[in-house]
Amino acid sequence: MFMWKRFAALIVIGSLVIGLTGCSSGSQTSGSTPSASVSGSGASYGTNIDPEQPDRIAEVYGKVKSIQGNVVLIVEMQRQETAELSAADKAKRQAEMQALSTEERQKLLGSQEVMTGKNITMTVPVGIPIKIRGTSSDGPTVQDGTIASIKVGSVVNIWSEKSDPTSAEYMSIANR
Repeated sequence: MFMWKRFAALIVIGSLVIGLTGCSSGSQTSGSTPSASVSGSGASYGTNIDPEQPDRIAEVYGKVKSIQGNVVLIVEMQRQETAELSAADKAKRQAEMQALSTEERQKLLGSQEVMTGKNITMTVPVGIPIKIRGTSSDGPTVQDGTIASIKVGSVVNIWSEKSDPTSAEYMSIANR
């Protein structure tokens, strides 16, 4: 009987050690917003919330005009060049945007869109990462999407293949 108690105690202690060691791994996550993206500009680089995003500026920024199969026609938009905001300014701007109704937010974002008049045709190969950007009460969010997530009127950032500038390598869709 004494052996069974000792054996059970060793199993419980071993489980606790393994459980606590596994829970306290060296990785830490930061609750901060993206460190290298300019909010609302379409000029975003790799971010903390989406580590898969290429670490360079997107080659194509615009609004989807049409989509047929995996070929997307995009009306290019002018990028808004703004200075990097401080954490306090980002939080203030985010709070202001969240205080707006959906209609007011869409109207404000629409008024900031400046079309260049240039149409760009891009091929979206099967299997490339397609991400949907949005916001929640906790801040910016990124979800996996598919080619079916691309809708006419969506604002997109597209990183193109180095070898073929008309083929997408990575796509990000603004969920407005």
